[in-house]
Amino acid sequence: MRAATGHRHLILLICILLLFIITPLVVTFHHGVVIINIVAVALLLAGSYALSAHKYPFGISIILSVVSVILTWRLSVAPGHGVVILTYVAILLLNGVFGVTILAHVLRAGRIDGDKIYAAICVYFLMGYAWAFAYALLVEMQPDAFTTSTPFTAGDYVGRVIQLRYFSFVTLTTMGYGDIVPRSAGARTMACLEAVMGQLYLVALIGRLIGLHIAGSGPARANDTRR
Repeated sequence: MRAATGHRHLILLICILLLFIITPLVVTFHHGVVIINIVAVALLLAGSYALSAHKYPFGISIILSVVSVILTWRLSVAPGHGVVILTYVAILLLNGVFGVTILAHVLRAGRIDGDKIYAAICVYFLMGYAWAFAYALLVEMQPDAFTTSTPFTAGDYVGRVIQLRYFSFVTLTTMGYGDIVPRSAGARTMACLEAVMGQLYLVALIGRLIGLHIAGSGPARANDTRR
């Protein structure tokens, strides 16, 4: 069973990195948005596959994935304020289901293997993506929530998410270049929370993985000593 599903989180990580890398490269192409959506669907499938061993989260992820795809298609053909909000909320919930379930797998007692390392990295990227859509949702409701060197273009929802994804990850890693600045109280609060969450995640995760590694290697060391 472990051999059959040992690469589930690696597949998800590859899809996340692929979407992360190709989005800014193809967004200006004639069919760039279509390419991005195809990779996004592959990511949703990989995420659902990663949760396939967990009955209820898997079912919820399938439902939210279908809803997200439908809403994203609706947004591309007939954009509107309500559709944008529903799309971002659905994607946020889906990221939450993915992240929480995978994090529970990472923190579960047991041997530290490659799958857990890939899973931990996936959670970190999912956090960045989730905050990006949270910021995008905030901008949809408060257009002046951020001050940017490149202003958000009205109706360019993909471009807006790309910009806010960049802001999300520089905030998560506490790099903060300053080209996108939170202006409203809500945006500043969210940015602070993300920065704190990113640092706490790394500290807690490293501590937990080291603890699990020591606990898992204890019996092996005892056997080696007896020999």
